[in-house]
Amino acid sequence: MKVKITPSIVSGTVSIPSSKSISHRAIICASLAQGISNITNLTFSKDIEATINCMRAFGAKIECEENSCTIEGCNLFKLKDNIYCDCNESGSTLRFLIPAGALSNKTVTYLGKGRLLERPMGIYQKIFDEQKMLFNQSKDAIQIQGKLKPGHYQIDGNISSQFISGLLFVLPLLDSDSTLTINEPYESKSYVDLTLDMLKCFGIEIKQNNNTYYIQGKQKYIAHDVKIEGDYSQMAFFGVLAGLNNSLTCSNMNLKSVQGDKAILDILADAGCNIDSKEDSITIHPSKLYPKTIDLSDCPDLGPILCVLASFCDQTTTIINAQRLRMKESDRIEAIETELKKWDVDIQTTFDSITIRGKNEYVLDHIPTIDSHNDHRIVMAMCVFSLCAKTPCIIENAQAITKSYPNFFEDIQQIGGKVEIL
Repeated sequence: MKVKITPSIVSGTVSIPSSKSISHRAIICASLAQGISNITNLTFSKDIEATINCMRAFGAKIECEENSCTIEGCNLFKLKDNIYCDCNESGSTLRFLIPAGALSNKTVTYLGKGRLLERPMGIYQKIFDEQKMLFNQSKDAIQIQGKLKPGHYQIDGNISSQFISGLLFVLPLLDSDSTLTINEPYESKSYVDLTLDMLKCFGIEIKQNNNTYYIQGKQKYIAHDVKIEGDYSQMAFFGVLAGLNNSLTCSNMNLKSVQGDKAILDILADAGCNIDSKEDSITIHPSKLYPKTIDLSDCPDLGPILCVLASFCDQTTTIINAQRLRMKESDRIEAIETELKKWDVDIQTTFDSITIRGKNEYVLDHIPTIDSHNDHRIVMAMCVFSLCAKTPCIIENAQAITKSYPNFFEDIQQIGGKVEIL
C-alpha cells in the first residue's frame, strides 16, 4: 500500500482502538481457564490474530465476532505432539507463549515473519539449556521440547518484559512453588503489572517483594469476562497530533489505567500541552511546545511518535534509554533517523539515545518518499509528521499498520486528515 499524506488541520473525536497489550493477556488467560470467557471491545489486528491462532493450536476453542470473542480454555499439560504456532510478526505472541509450549513434553514449533525470529531469545535459551530441554532457534523457526520445572528463576530486566510475563503465565500451573527474580535495571515493569492485573482477574495470585515474584504452584485459571480498554500507545499518535496541530478528543480511554504508555499524558503536559479529562475521554489542546529529556525505559513503544514531537519543539530534546527500539519490527532508532532526515530534521543518535534539535515548521521543495521499514509505528509517526508539516509526503509499504491498527488511516480521515491511497 502506498499513501499520500497532505498537511491538514484536524479536529473532532477519535475512538481509540483497544489495548493490544491487554488484549494479548486477556486472550491467553481466557485460553488457559476452566470454563468459557467473553472478551469484548477487541481490535483484531494481525498481532492479536496471531495470539488467537496460537491458542487455538494449543487447543483453546475461540469463536470471534466483529469486536469480541468467546473462549473455552485448553489444558497445556495435554498438548498434541508436533504443534505449529504461527506468530506472524508478533513479538508478544512469541515470547509470551514459548513457556506455554513447555508444559507437556511435546514438540512445539514457533514460526514467524519479518525480523521476528532475529529478536533476542537468549533468556529462554539459557533456561531451556539449564533444564536440559530442546530449544533450537533458526532463521525459519524456534523448536522446543521438554517439560518446564518449578524452582527459582533469575533473569535480566533490561531485555524485554515479555520474558517475565511468559513465565508468569505458566509457573502458577506447575506442581510446586516457584520464585522469579528480576535483575536490575528492571525496565518496562508497567507491562508486567498489566500481566499481574490480568492474572488476578482470572484467579491467579502472585506475591511480590521488590523485584522477586513468589508464585504458588497448582493454581487454576478461572473463566472471566473482560472488556478491553483503549490503547495509550495508539492514543499517543493522536495526542501528539493534537499538540502540534489542533484540539482532538480521544475516547474509549481508561483514566485509571496502569498502562505504561499512559506516560504520554505527562510527557505532553510537560511539553506545554493543555489536557482535559472526563469519564472515558481525553482532550488535548495545542500549545507552544518546549523540549524536555524523555526517558523511554518504561514506555519504549512511544519512541517514534515522541521523535515527531521533538522535531517540532524549538531547541533540543534528548530521548534516553532508547536501545530497546533497536529490537522491534525494525531498528526503530535507525528507521526514524533515516526518515526524519528526509525532512531535514536535525537528528543525531547513539546506540541508546536520540537527540533532536527541532523547529517550528518543515517546508521542502519536493515531496519526500518515506519508507515504512515494515513497521506500523514508523508509518503512523510519519503520517502525523506530514499532517503537521508544510509539504505532503508519500509513505510506501504503509500496510504495516495492519499489525496493530488496521483502521488508522480511516480514523485520520474522519478527523479531517488528508490521506489518499495511491
